[in-house]
Amino acid sequence: MLVSLLLLSAVLLAVAYRFYGTFLERRCRIEPDRETPACEINDGVDYVPTRASVLFGHHFSSIAGAGPIVGPIIAASVFGWFPTWMWIIVGSIFVGGVHDFGSTLMSLRYRGRSITATCRNLIGETTGKLFLIFVLLALVYVIVVFLDLTVAGFVNQPAVATSSGWFIFVALIFGLVARKSGISYKIVIPAFVVLTYLGLWIGVSFPAIGVEKNIWMGAVLVYCYCAAILPVGVLMQPRDFLSATFLYAIMLIGLVGLVVRGGNFELPAYTSFHPSDWSYMVPFLFITVACGACSGFHSIVSSGTTSKQLQTECDVKKISYGAMLVEGLLAVFALACVGVSGGMEGGPVATFARGSAVFFGALGVPQDIGLTFATLAVSTFLLTTLDTCTRLTRFLLEELFDWRGASSRYLGTFLVLALPAAAAFGTYTAPDGTVLPVWKAIWPLFGATNQLLAALALITFVVFLKHRRIAFGFAIVPAAVMVVMPIAALLMMVFQHGVFSMLGGIALAMVLLGLYVTVMSLKFVMAPAVAEAVRA
Repeated sequence: MLVSLLLLSAVLLAVAYRFYGTFLERRCRIEPDRETPACEINDGVDYVPTRASVLFGHHFSSIAGAGPIVGPIIAASVFGWFPTWMWIIVGSIFVGGVHDFGSTLMSLRYRGRSITATCRNLIGETTGKLFLIFVLLALVYVIVVFLDLTVAGFVNQPAVATSSGWFIFVALIFGLVARKSGISYKIVIPAFVVLTYLGLWIGVSFPAIGVEKNIWMGAVLVYCYCAAILPVGVLMQPRDFLSATFLYAIMLIGLVGLVVRGGNFELPAYTSFHPSDWSYMVPFLFITVACGACSGFHSIVSSGTTSKQLQTECDVKKISYGAMLVEGLLAVFALACVGVSGGMEGGPVATFARGSAVFFGALGVPQDIGLTFATLAVSTFLLTTLDTCTRLTRFLLEELFDWRGASSRYLGTFLVLALPAAAAFGTYTAPDGTVLPVWKAIWPLFGATNQLLAALALITFVVFLKHRRIAFGFAIVPAAVMVVMPIAALLMMVFQHGVFSMLGGIALAMVLLGLYVTVMSLKFVMAPAVAEAVRA
């Protein structure tokens, strides 16, 4: 069963890339000879033309992280593996793939600007600014969450801290050699991949034991600041590329081990539409599985860093659509991991690591080594997401204030990190008297908020297509799905927690924002075709 599901998934995703990806290119009128923002602006800092193989690793590492692992494992444990698998396959091909492809293409046509800038140009200044503020708040929240999780990971797993430091050092050297030496990538990449993997052994052998949480907090903040202000080719791009090889290795070794071992799901195919209070398969399956099917965060990455590095529009299919499908395959592998484990135990990351170790074992890898490798590899992606979010938030801040230049890089990045640094130490007292970190108190809203962001990006893409007189039926269906699911989930949270509670009030505000942008966008979609007033 596991092998059959894996092979079927791989075939479906490969066929989708070949045929549906080509359909997207033709329908959206990709222009191979059109100059991209990376080539047109090329400032050597944010706009840097990058070969597709390197950019794919950077993009994939930025959008994936632990997302396609955590969501599918939780959803399969709650609703069963079959509906989870169905959403992963259908979502990654027809919803998330379209979302990522469209977000990247729109940004390319607007000089590398974000999805929110596209919204301002197409739908209106007020709508666009509301969208921008919403995304800014969402990204600041992500930084707060991942700052706390990263630091906690360093304290609880000192080996991860040492390995992460080694990865950063190797990435800096890799970026320098790749840019300055002129040595062939065929030589440079294998050498530095080996050095990167050496960091796993170094981390286990020399764990950073005894370092206090506040010291790690300061160190991580300094790292994020440096990563956000340095030219993208110096640290972030090479680090993400090298980090992505961990996921490639886990998938390659794990999938081969899965084929060798075989086996069936030790998990129900389907549990219940309503397994517990305030938990319904529709809409919460579509909220729980975001990365691996469709995630609003991808639109910020696609229109934030990726669009500023594409050498040609032909790479949109390779980078954005291709990475989404590979992420879908990773999500299917995560399903196999929870399936062979018989259910989630010790959290989704621990379940994934345990399942991966089982498949590694089929190839002769000792279980303790396989478990350590999978755990360390996944944990390092927290830092990748954190530095990416910092840079993306700085881009949005620059757009909000129309602020460009060295001052925006240095001061803007400082302002971006100031609020998360303060919030990371803040607490919230729940009605029952429980004291929680602020981010944990509003964590239940994150999934729905992220998917609402995906809905707004897809709606903007529909308007973008309408402006160019391109048939948009292929985009409006996934847009409708992604509007309905998060708004339904947020409304349920309003009823569950009450309008006047913190969670209920924020959820209601998100609902109103989503409905406002949707209605304003529909006015443009339903209006008669007019001559395009923006640069195509």
